[in-house]
Amino acid sequence: MHAVGAGKCLDVPGYSTTQGTQPQIWDCNGGADQQWNFNANGIITNVQSGLCLDVSGGWTANGALVQLLTCNSAANQHWTLG
Repeated sequence: MHAVGAGKCLDVPGYSTTQGTQPQIWDCNGGADQQWNFNANGIITNVQSGLCLDVSGGWTANGALVQLLTCNSAANQHWTLG
């Protein structure tokens, strides 16, 4: 996954590898903390930490927070593009 638009990327603050860290939109710099793998099973992992992009609490409402968490294949870690 690359830039989300206007030169911005999904970024892990402070290059954190700590569970519960909330990604942010930030200027693209090409760092591993801004590189993501969209896996065939729909799970998105951060290249630097290997942690999954997870919807906190499994919420489905608009504005739900996302975080980095150990991959567990739960529904709140599955994403679709489009």
